[in-house]
Amino acid sequence: MSETTHHGTVATSASVPPDGGLTAAQLAAKYGLSVSGARPSLVEYVRQLWGRRQFILAFSRAKLT
Repeated sequence: MSETTHHGTVATSASVPPDGGLTAAQLAAKYGLSVSGARPSLVEYVRQLWGRRQFILAFSRAKLT
């Protein structure tokens, strides 16, 4: 239901947000967010480094001008 205000705009009733009952931690988990600036564990860091080894090698061999 909507009503026209005295300014000529349309006012709608407030709707309940779909995430209304969740805490901040639950919202973060729902949307896959993590702590900003958090460092991965050593094992995870080495895994990421190993996954990027081709880029690291190519970048180190490239001649930068």
